[in-house]
Amino acid sequence: MTAHGEPVIVDPERQLGWEKRHRPRAAIAALLGAIGLLVVNITEPILQKDAPRASGLETLQRAVEPGNVGKLPSLQAPFFEYLDSKSALVLAIGIGGFIGWLGVAWAVGFLGVATRSRVPMFRRWIVYVPIIGGVLVAVGALLLQVGRLQVTHDFLAGDRTVQSVKDANGSVIAFAQLVGQLGTLASAIGIVLVSLNAMRAGLMTRMLGYLGIASGAMLVLIALPLIQIFWLGGLALVLIGRWPGGDLLAWRTGQAEPWPTAERPPPRQRREVAAPAASPSPAPRRKRKKRH
Repeated sequence: MTAHGEPVIVDPERQLGWEKRHRPRAAIAALLGAIGLLVVNITEPILQKDAPRASGLETLQRAVEPGNVGKLPSLQAPFFEYLDSKSALVLAIGIGGFIGWLGVAWAVGFLGVATRSRVPMFRRWIVYVPIIGGVLVAVGALLLQVGRLQVTHDFLAGDRTVQSVKDANGSVIAFAQLVGQLGTLASAIGIVLVSLNAMRAGLMTRMLGYLGIASGAMLVLIALPLIQIFWLGGLALVLIGRWPGGDLLAWRTGQAEPWPTAERPPPRQRREVAAPAASPSPAPRRKRKKRH
């Protein structure tokens, strides 16, 4: 939009030239996003599966015992020792999330720019929402795992008591969680809006557009990472022009090419069809001459 509220006019040929240079990079970003999220959702359950857990019953028994509980050995010591032995896996989770969400930010941001060039009423600020959100989630994912390792190191380097768990510096974890929550909300809004308008512009199929909308919504409703992974993989195919059926028309013309819908016949044609056929007018009757 210009300062006077008029739509921005984009030269399709110039826009197509820019997209031709950046589409392969955006496709790689979408693919890295899918791979990064897949790594996180494979390694995290593996890490949690074998992690030792403190007995809840023993924790309750300690709580009712007289004396200073803080000086007792912490029941979480085996868990922290386990995390320390799996530090490489913990870092892999953080790096996977960092790379994955940076890929999401890049790919969705590029899709937003392409959408705005074809839909001038598409607001500029919407383009930046998924970019900022993806970067925040990426930073939060990496900091969260770094914070876990820091707390683990602080605990193992101390006296390993109940009080040392409380005294462990968890500020990095708290900050990472806050950044991640803000980024997740921004990413959800951005992915939904970009997917909806990209589908309307013909830059994505209806199926892929609805899948993108669901991907954004599920970020805040319920954790279903497979939806985001499948959507990013499909987006990568579209960006490299390998979607089944070939490159989408909107990517070739540089203009909005909405998906065709079942159309009614034009009003005039409907009237002609609906109007009953006129019955042929009866032939004029001859007058008989009277015989005298």
